[in-house]
Amino acid sequence: MILRLQRDWAVLTVATVLLMFLDPRGAYAQEHVVPLSQLQKDMRSAVDARAKNVTDIQRVLSLPAAQEALEKSRVNQDQMRKAVAQLSDEELSRLADRARASEQDVEGGLIVGILALIGLIVVIIIVVALVKS
Repeated sequence: MILRLQRDWAVLTVATVLLMFLDPRGAYAQEHVVPLSQLQKDMRSAVDARAKNVTDIQRVLSLPAAQEALEKSRVNQDQMRKAVAQLSDEELSRLADRARASEQDVEGGLIVGILALIGLIVVIIIVVALVKS
């Protein structure tokens, strides 16, 4: 009697599990909370923003004042590119904002802009040092 009851429960359990996994409603693709086109659009805008930030930083680092500060710090362009490429999106955005502000100040002839640019280079040098270690 007990064996028969255990066997019946085992068969019932197996049947229930099979029905749960073989339910055809779960096999159909369901609509995501966010449409795929929106995800692709968001991804593209993030990639574009990162590329713009990297370009802006590299443009500022090519200024004569920045080149001079890099030479004094014994940091070459390859080290800078590697360090910038390894920054997170948030860090890269903050650094690009500082670079743009420094560039405007340097173009305006303000000594503060040059000092800010040198500070920016020091931050990048620290990142390079951390990347090397």
